[in-house]
Amino acid sequence: MIVAGIHGGYEWNTIALADELMAYFQQYPQKIPSGVTLYILRSLNPDGRARSQGAAGRANENGVDINRNFPAFWQADWPREGCWSYMPISAGRTPASEPETKALMNFLRAHSIEALISYHSAGLGIFPGGKEPDPASIHLAEAVASVSAYPYPPINTGCMYNGQLTDWVSLEGIPAVDIELTNHQDTDFEQNLEILSVFLNWEGFNQGG
Repeated sequence: MIVAGIHGGYEWNTIALADELMAYFQQYPQKIPSGVTLYILRSLNPDGRARSQGAAGRANENGVDINRNFPAFWQADWPREGCWSYMPISAGRTPASEPETKALMNFLRAHSIEALISYHSAGLGIFPGGKEPDPASIHLAEAVASVSAYPYPPINTGCMYNGQLTDWVSLEGIPAVDIELTNHQDTDFEQNLEILSVFLNWEGFNQGG
């Protein structure tokens, strides 16, 4: 599965990438290996995307950072040093308080997802899932990093990450990575076609994750 647009209009280019990938695979369905189903969620935060193509579009309609709302090491607040801090934003009243969070959790549990990429922007690189990254997510991160120019290991800004989608996915036993596009404008489409080729043929599928 691919998840884009978790930060709405602030990371609108991840939604644009998802649209490009959907159009590509509709034109070339044979690029998806036999026996593999690829789910693409183009925009997990449509309200933020509709509100603003910029910092004001990062939160959902409740002022929540959806990528701080998952029940994985969730905290109501966090040190802002090294983290995104352009506008007030919260982690939600409780873990999984937001409808977007609940909907994605329910979908993932209902569809036996074997691996996941969460697309972000910009510039920090490839992050394997897990508070201490789990071996399968590291394996996946190394595989996609081998065909990309994104930093791996990722750039460490000192930010404390809590309530993250890929960490929750990791706790569910699903290998996962965050991939950050180069900037907030470009989709890096060709580079991500290479990544998707590796992702869709990743041997981890045959190892049960």
